[in-house]
Amino acid sequence: EFCTFEDENERPTKDPIHDAVSLRIDLYYLSTRVPTKSLRDMGSVISRCKKLKSIRMIGHLFVRSNVIEDVLVSLFQANGPYYFPLEHFSICKYALNARGFEAIIPFLTSRGELDCLSLENCEIGDDVAGTIGVVLDQTCIDNIDLNGNQISARGLSNLFSGKNSIKLRSLNLQENSIGKAEVDEIARFLSKEGVALQWIAIGKIRLIFGDYFDPD
Repeated sequence: EFCTFEDENERPTKDPIHDAVSLRIDLYYLSTRVPTKSLRDMGSVISRCKKLKSIRMIGHLFVRSNVIEDVLVSLFQANGPYYFPLEHFSICKYALNARGFEAIIPFLTSRGELDCLSLENCEIGDDVAGTIGVVLDQTCIDNIDLNGNQISARGLSNLFSGKNSIKLRSLNLQENSIGKAEVDEIARFLSKEGVALQWIAIGKIRLIFGDYFDPD
């Protein structure tokens, strides 16, 4: 199936609204086989979940981004606020543009805080990086993984402009095109007063500050 709800014991549950703590979504399956009405119905179920902590979405880069955008809009723009205790949100291997990312903002801001936002290998450019900065104006995120994307100095500047960016604890920028301009932007960010960043990965370099535990 395109969506798998699991309970606290990592077993599929038939009552996702009351029992599901995690959700896995196959974006490729959704984009090719599931009608829009079914997606909206599923989005309604997701919005009513009580315990959902983790949402992981896996796509395929060869699927057109506008197709996946329609899927995200159908799934994540349900009427009303989201009250579940979301901690981890990830999208992997999907060409994500600003419109698609904007569709998931209600999730990311539903609690005001998030442990991890992972957008690995999503062909993210400066427009999406800027939208992440908008999210950081409303939400505290501890860890952001942007490995394997296309973010330049302009995108980093916009990301770091979010008022809660100084509360970031780790940032993964591996496999982005990091040059002097990007390093200078990171240095400007690190010079801000109150920056909590303890781990950053740039290319093959990992910088660890304080007592932070390197996830690798």
